[in-house]
Amino acid sequence: MTVPLAVIAGIPLGIYQRNPRNAALERNGWEVRIIPGHDRRRADLTGVWTRVVKAAGEAPDAGAHLLLAHDREDERPRFGKLLARKSCRAVWLPRGLSRQYGAPDFQNAFDDFLNFEESWRSTVRPSIDSPLLLPETAFCAEPSVRDVWSRTRNVNRNRDRLDAVEKTIARFRDRHRRRGCWRDTRDLIFRRGAPHGGRSLPGWQCRKLTFSLPSGFHFDVKHRESQSFSISDRGGKMRRFTEYTNVDPHGFLRGGR
Repeated sequence: MTVPLAVIAGIPLGIYQRNPRNAALERNGWEVRIIPGHDRRRADLTGVWTRVVKAAGEAPDAGAHLLLAHDREDERPRFGKLLARKSCRAVWLPRGLSRQYGAPDFQNAFDDFLNFEESWRSTVRPSIDSPLLLPETAFCAEPSVRDVWSRTRNVNRNRDRLDAVEKTIARFRDRHRRRGCWRDTRDLIFRRGAPHGGRSLPGWQCRKLTFSLPSGFHFDVKHRESQSFSISDRGGKMRRFTEYTNVDPHGFLRGGR
């Protein structure tokens, strides 16, 4: 049985070097990896960002959860946009706390992080029939539930509540689940297709919101009335089809006519 990966990234290098093997951070049921920053005094992700993304992409099937430290709060939105396109979970460490690495305050923060992530995994993390596996770029949801993907990605101890996100997921299912398939506001039907294609994809594309996708997982899309239709691909470009198309959970269109 695989275990989820917890990555602590951006710790000031000098502080990390004084305590590189912090046994207190070990946790049953999790693999813990530390990627310190290059700056000796300041929490910083810039120089190690490629390593962070690589670690997330190579995580086991249970997925990656990132605890990120960065003193330049004005740069966090930039990193956030990059992470939104990945399949991991990410939470920002409060500014300044990274300098407590190795001390009880940091241990408590790490425990709180893992406790919340365990709750996230047991409540809102997708399963095979979750609406969260639908491609948010292609599926047009009702306004009241349109933010279900972003809320699931971004919820943490200080932002939103898991029970509120659970209710939004349930409302989404009530609004859009029809006869064993999903139907959006344009009357496009998204039905889970028979698997085809291999898993020769980047690691993050084989998961969504840490959930490991079955090989070849995709949705067959067509109009309810067998009309031609337009649908947006992952990059936001509208594509026109007369009969059907296939789309994966990340919004990549794969053929059709």
